[in-house]
Amino acid sequence: MTATPLAERHQKTGAILSSGSALPDHYGDVRAEYEAIRRGAAVIDLSPAGKLEVSGKNAVQFINGLVTNDVKSLAVGAGLLAAFLNVQGKLVAMSRIYKLGERLLLELDALNREKVYQNLNRFTLAGDFFLRDLTEQQALVSLQGPRAAELLEALTGEAIPAQPQYQIHQRQMAQVKLLIAAHSRSGEPGFDLFIPAEAAPRLWELILEKGQPLGARAVGQAALDIARLEAGIPREGVDVTEANILLEAGYEKAVSYSKGCYLGQEVIARIHWQGQPAKQLRGLLVEAETLPPPGTAIYATDGKKAGQMVGTVTSSTHSPALDRIIALGYVHRYYLAPGTAFILKQGESELGRAQLQELPFIGQVQAATDE
Repeated sequence: MTATPLAERHQKTGAILSSGSALPDHYGDVRAEYEAIRRGAAVIDLSPAGKLEVSGKNAVQFINGLVTNDVKSLAVGAGLLAAFLNVQGKLVAMSRIYKLGERLLLELDALNREKVYQNLNRFTLAGDFFLRDLTEQQALVSLQGPRAAELLEALTGEAIPAQPQYQIHQRQMAQVKLLIAAHSRSGEPGFDLFIPAEAAPRLWELILEKGQPLGARAVGQAALDIARLEAGIPREGVDVTEANILLEAGYEKAVSYSKGCYLGQEVIARIHWQGQPAKQLRGLLVEAETLPPPGTAIYATDGKKAGQMVGTVTSSTHSPALDRIIALGYVHRYYLAPGTAFILKQGESELGRAQLQELPFIGQVQAATDE
């Protein structure tokens, strides 16, 4: 479990930690935290996220040969979403990749930090590039919400656009140099702040203080999970895992079909040019008494496979915006039309009904695939 330099701050505010995580699940009022995402500015600690720096003459060429998107095309200050795959085209890790002059910054889900680092480290002796793990040297604080840009301008003295996604800027906040990347994680305008770890506690307090008139508050993982589900954003290790081919999860915009070779390219290209995956991640509007847990079976009610299992639920929540249960799940390609009806079951027990919904459920900035 990777620590966060903000642990003492969270402890002082009575934060309840997520199971198996150093990060707060909530600060005592999940609904108020959710409202900060949707109406104000949520201040979210994501510091355990992996932060890897690749530098040297061959850094771009090296990473470009390993990931699905075209890193060679990046201008300085730009970024993109890309995936590391295995030879079967299944996901190893998603990564936001930023070009910072002569170096690249890779931001990864904490779940995949060590795995990707060890994989890249195997090649360092063979090429003219260098690899550093900056995870413990940099905090990652995300601002999410309609007033996030306004708050950032008040803190830095400069306007920072929320679009395009993954544009990255070097700024100063209270005489501290930091990197700020546009990244919506919630369906609202959003920014990721890469902050020197030693300065993180002081800047965390400053952000909350400056943001108070704008509806800013510290927000935990529980409220963020509700918002990302409403926005149809899959979560690694939950909605997309090493069992999934990349395109099943809808990550088309993480793929370049004109770049050179990378591991898993043959599978991805074949699916893209010849049709579609056998199953795809979709949204479900659920009618049930309780949240369908991960692994809940999705059964067809009509068509060729009526009465047969045609998918599985990966995650679910109660949406405050829609006042109903919503879920993400993989559904067979024959049943992807919006409005298609399903029965949800656990074993032989029926849990409820569901209807296929186009993503996102709500949110205009962020679509289903973290684009």
